[in-house]
Amino acid sequence: MRFPASIVAVLTLSLCVHAFGAEPAAVPEGFAAIFNGKDLTGWEGNPAYWSVKDGCLTGITDGSLKHNRFIIWRGGTLKNFELRVKVKVTTGGNSGLNYRSQARPDLGEEVVTGYQCDVVPGRKDYNGMLYEERGRRILAHTGEKVIIDGEGQPWVVGELPLKEFPANEWHDYRVLVQGNHHQHWIDDHPTVDVTDLDAKHRALEGILGVQVHVGPAMEIQYRDFFLKALPDDLPLVSPDQAAIPASAVKVVPQGKDRPK
Repeated sequence: MRFPASIVAVLTLSLCVHAFGAEPAAVPEGFAAIFNGKDLTGWEGNPAYWSVKDGCLTGITDGSLKHNRFIIWRGGTLKNFELRVKVKVTTGGNSGLNYRSQARPDLGEEVVTGYQCDVVPGRKDYNGMLYEERGRRILAHTGEKVIIDGEGQPWVVGELPLKEFPANEWHDYRVLVQGNHHQHWIDDHPTVDVTDLDAKHRALEGILGVQVHVGPAMEIQYRDFFLKALPDDLPLVSPDQAAIPASAVKVVPQGKDRPK
């Protein structure tokens, strides 16, 4: 990932001047701040849904959306990276961090497809899961270690403990992607661990965006948006290195409940 010179100045600015005069968080070593906390410089989205409120990147809907809308970071593309961001969403809200994704204006205004770390506090088996927007859909529920085989079928090969992360509170989301290995955390608690062996459908590079979702009226806020580029030449996990055990079970498709 390479940042254009015009964006570098923005990346080095302080982040949010948070509500009630709170100081912005310090940028961790090796990371860059990709939101300046003042305006939407470096980001592209419809101002009907996206703005800066209390120094935070804020998405608001009134419940009338016909399709999911995104705001896209235009400071570069993501390949191998680590992303850290604080997130707060209202009760009933639904959002997500899309990465290694594609802008698809041919499918509708502000449409983005691709990998997504879900933000769904009302569903502990969805919050922090790995979803593929307008693609293979649920790749791993929260609490699952998954290998996606060469035909695109996700298999559960292990489990992680589930945990509640309430709405209307700030939570730390972390996404680490190295080659075809994806890991998500909320508040340092691991939510998914996925190896994608599906060479036809996986993506190894793409854009970053965040979402407001169809459904109830909601507000989503993001702050302390930190991004670290990792080496482009990190190796891919091969099928020989990620054998699927006979005990593995298929990831339950979207629309069907997981076994209790």
